[in-house]
Amino acid sequence: MNIFIGTVALEVNRWSSRIPSFTVSDWIERMRDDGFDGLELWENHVMLHNSPEGEVKKILASEFPVDVYNSYIGFEDENAFQRSKAVEMICTLKAKAVKYNVGSDIGKLAEYKSNLLEFAGNLPDGCRLLCELHDGTVLEDDAVAIDFFNDLPKKQFGIILQPFGDPELFKKKFDVFGDRISNIHSQLLNRDNARVRLDRMRTGVCDCFKVMKENGFNGDVTIEFTEGTAAPGENIEDLYKNAVLDMEFIRENY
Repeated sequence: MNIFIGTVALEVNRWSSRIPSFTVSDWIERMRDDGFDGLELWENHVMLHNSPEGEVKKILASEFPVDVYNSYIGFEDENAFQRSKAVEMICTLKAKAVKYNVGSDIGKLAEYKSNLLEFAGNLPDGCRLLCELHDGTVLEDDAVAIDFFNDLPKKQFGIILQPFGDPELFKKKFDVFGDRISNIHSQLLNRDNARVRLDRMRTGVCDCFKVMKENGFNGDVTIEFTEGTAAPGENIEDLYKNAVLDMEFIRENY
């Protein structure tokens, strides 16, 4: 199992200005040394960096793989230019996969799928498309998602499962989607809806691991969020240390 560091996990502006507060390339050697296998790179960390071209060159020069390009592109017809810019960046970074979500309008389901297929056709050979089935999108409904993906090849069109801590949910999702589930977004919420480290709720997380093993899961995991996310005094150093602890917990217990 490969474990990636999601750069959005370290980004304190992820839900506010969305302007990068740090430079990813400055952290890559530390990420590599601490045992991460690659990046799930939040698109704004290259698209909205003060020097996008220079940052992209540094990431490429590091030879630390961009395993997933974390994008928030739209799949409405009017988002064609946005999608084309994402394709350019994905090709430049040699990303192995792209994370995406569709929209919330059930009346546009056919439009989303048509534009997704066109987008997929413009990606490099072998680049996979990973859908979050995010709350608030049409694909949060399992029945809609099953129909949406029914005729799409699993090898190319995967599903991301999140978060840890609810083994019953994991079992249900594996029962529904099976081996189309190819990636896990690691994050964990406590009863107060605060994000905490995986070791804080060891039993629930390990029960999720058991479900994954029983279903033959052989995909990858991204540390998407961790303890300290959106908490008072949130800072990149604490977020990073907690992300490392989550990565180590997965390696030791899966």
